[in-house]
Amino acid sequence: MSKLLVVIIDGLCTETLACAHVPSLDGLARRGIQGGHLQTQHAALTLPNLISLFTSLPSEEHGVLSNSGSAILSPLATPLFSLLRYRQQNIAAFYSSDRLRNIFPMGSLQTGVLINSQSIRNVDQELSQQTARHLQREKPDCCLLYLEGPNVTGTHFGFSSEPYLEAVEQAGRSISVIMEHLAFVGAEQEYCTLVVGCCGAAATQTENACISPVLLSGPGILQGIVEEQPLSLLDLTPTMASLLNVAPHPDWRGRTLSEWFYPKTVEMRSLSTRVAQSAHKQEHPLAA
Repeated sequence: MSKLLVVIIDGLCTETLACAHVPSLDGLARRGIQGGHLQTQHAALTLPNLISLFTSLPSEEHGVLSNSGSAILSPLATPLFSLLRYRQQNIAAFYSSDRLRNIFPMGSLQTGVLINSQSIRNVDQELSQQTARHLQREKPDCCLLYLEGPNVTGTHFGFSSEPYLEAVEQAGRSISVIMEHLAFVGAEQEYCTLVVGCCGAAATQTENACISPVLLSGPGILQGIVEEQPLSLLDLTPTMASLLNVAPHPDWRGRTLSEWFYPKTVEMRSLSTRVAQSAHKQEHPLAA
C-alpha cells in the first residue's frame, strides 16, 4: 500500500508553471502525470472547490457555497478523511485557514496543525517545515499540506506581479524541503505525491480564464504523461482512495483515474478494493 502526500497550492494557475522556476514541480511532472486543465465546481471560491475535491460531490450537493468558515457541510457528504479514519489510517493535515476544518470531520485527524495566516501573511515556509519533520518522524498514511501563500500574495499584489511569482516559487521550494526530508529516511518511495492547484482569487482578478494544474507522481504511477483532456475535480478523491487501497464511498460522484496507474498496480489495487468491500459487508451486513 502506498502512502499519500497531498499538496494544495491555493492561487496556482497552470500558466504560472510555464514562467516560474519550480524544479520540484517540474520533477514531479517528469516522473509522473501532469494535467493542466482541472475543471472546478464553483468558480473563484476556494472552500467550495476544496470540499468538492475531498467529498467527490458537486457544490450543490455538499452544501458549501461560500468561503465562510461557518458554512455547514451536508450530512450526506462523506469526506475522504472520514473514510480513511474509519479504515484506521493515520492522517495528518497542515494548513493556514481555519475555514478548512469542514474538510476534517471531528476525530478524523491524528495530527492537525493550523498556523492561521488570516489571509494576510504567507506562512507556507513554516507549515512546510513542520510537515517535513512530521513526515520524517511519523510517516502518516495520508498527509495534507495546504499552501496559501500564492493566493495571499496574488490578492494583495496582483496575479501577474513579481511577489506572486516568488510566492509560487517558494511553494515549489517547500515541496523540495519535504522531499529531502523523506529521502533522508529512505521514505521517498513509500509516498505518492499529488499536487493540486486552486485558482482562488486569481479566477476573478486575471483577464484570461484561470485553469488549475494537477501533478501526480509515485510508486505505481505512469511516468512522463501529459494529460491533455480536462480533468474533473470530483475524480481526484476516488483516485486518492485507490492509491491508499481504500474502496471509494458509494455516494461519491467521481471515478478512479485508473488509466494513470501501471496495469499491474491497477490489478493489485482492484483486488485490495474487493477485499476491503467484502470486509465492510461482513462488519456491517445491513449496509450491503
